[in-house]
Amino acid sequence: MGKRIPSILSLLFSVALCLGQNRKEYEQYMNTANGLKFKDWKKAEFNIQQARKKVDERDLGDFYIEAAKIYSDVNYFDLTLDYSNKAYHLFLDKDEEKMAKIDGIFAYTYSQLNDTRRAISYYKKLLGFYQKQKQETETIKLLNNLGNAYLVLSKLDSSRYYFEKALVAFKTYNNPVIKAFVFSNLGKLNFLEGNNAKAEEYLLEAEAIVKINKIEDHKSNYQVNYNLANFYIETENPEKALQYAGNVGNHIVPNAISFDNTNYLRTLYKAYQLNKDYKNSVETFKKYDSIRELLNVEEKAVNVERLKVRHDYELQKRMDKIEQDRKNMLYVVMVIILLLVVAISILLLINFRNKAEKLRLEKKLIENREKQLEIDNQMKEKMLVYKSMEQSKIEEIFKSLLEQVNVLKTKLKDSEINEVSRIINKIKLNTKHDSWGDFEYHFLNIHESFYENLDRKHPGLTNYDKRLAAMLKLKLSTKEISNLLNVTPKTIENSRTRLRKKMNLTNTKEDLAQYLNEL
Repeated sequence: MGKRIPSILSLLFSVALCLGQNRKEYEQYMNTANGLKFKDWKKAEFNIQQARKKVDERDLGDFYIEAAKIYSDVNYFDLTLDYSNKAYHLFLDKDEEKMAKIDGIFAYTYSQLNDTRRAISYYKKLLGFYQKQKQETETIKLLNNLGNAYLVLSKLDSSRYYFEKALVAFKTYNNPVIKAFVFSNLGKLNFLEGNNAKAEEYLLEAEAIVKINKIEDHKSNYQVNYNLANFYIETENPEKALQYAGNVGNHIVPNAISFDNTNYLRTLYKAYQLNKDYKNSVETFKKYDSIRELLNVEEKAVNVERLKVRHDYELQKRMDKIEQDRKNMLYVVMVIILLLVVAISILLLINFRNKAEKLRLEKKLIENREKQLEIDNQMKEKMLVYKSMEQSKIEEIFKSLLEQVNVLKTKLKDSEINEVSRIINKIKLNTKHDSWGDFEYHFLNIHESFYENLDRKHPGLTNYDKRLAAMLKLKLSTKEISNLLNVTPKTIENSRTRLRKKMNLTNTKEDLAQYLNEL
């Protein structure tokens, strides 16, 4: 194992070295292509192809972006779109920074191809990205590009809106190069609005910014002089038109096959025409026409349209997929919501049933307690009746015994009479004379408010009536009541009739015992 480690490390080092060499070689080819793009396009394109062979898969997206930029610089917009599309699919939803670079290439390409509306959509997307990133330089550039794009569409109000937003940004941020672009474009805007004096003021201010800050940037110098030359051509100032048209030529690659060169030659041709220098005018037009033919605009336009259609189709496919995903997500959310509603409904139903069951059980418990209480009361009533009957029998027995003893007493001697009298007194002392009081005590423990209710509804009742009512409430029969009160059953029947009359129940069918039971 120890011997294998050095060989493994050596292999890993060789792989890393190989990858590093491939990366370095690929970058060298791209740097060479970038340097040759305006000088020798064939060699530049050869280097791009060589770089493609050397590039590693992990760097393929970066290669496509760099190649797209080079093709864009030399106005091969069909190839620009092709490489940009390839990069777009590699970095989509993976790298925002790289996607911003690709969107920038799309925006520039479509603006050059006069598809201004499409360019605006990319400019706005980029503006949102760079504002979020708080990158002031890129933000102001995009405000300028949007102002210029709306200028092309003759939407002057929208154009002014973006240019003025850029001017506000210059109060806290200074970049002379971008400022020269913005002032130059504001000059174009004011000219289109018919304010020539203000237009010239902005255009000359842009020139002054370039000179004072000694800006050597070819694009800004080209733009400032190009706008001034066209302004003086339109306002028919031959001398200045030719002066600034000549200055434009100082900031382009001589004889380059590019749109910048054709724009310069067309402007110079118009300046010569304005100066009535027809010889140079004709020669300049020939150069302009030859370069325009070399650009092969018509053929490239066909290729560009083909690529635009393909790009639009792919974008639409992605939008359709996003929309379908959104719909699928909506369906999932709806299903989840439905399941939640069902689950909540089930839980609420279970909770409702539990509560209903709880209430039912509580009601059942209360009913059972009431039944138990009723049973207890019935048992107490039965015990009370039983004790009362027993007490009544005992009293009768004692009464009978006393009567018999008194009869015997008359037949005894005087010495024996005293002993019998003592026994009789002892029996009387141990006999309860207030058995009815005991009855009422136990009765009121069961029906404590009976007498109060009876007095409130029927205040004229006698104690006998009340006792009879109490025994009727206990559902005692006539015979049982007669035994307790030591009267005949007939007497009890008569007493019941009188009680009904006192209670105003004589002419009703209501049962007396039931009536008393409800008190």
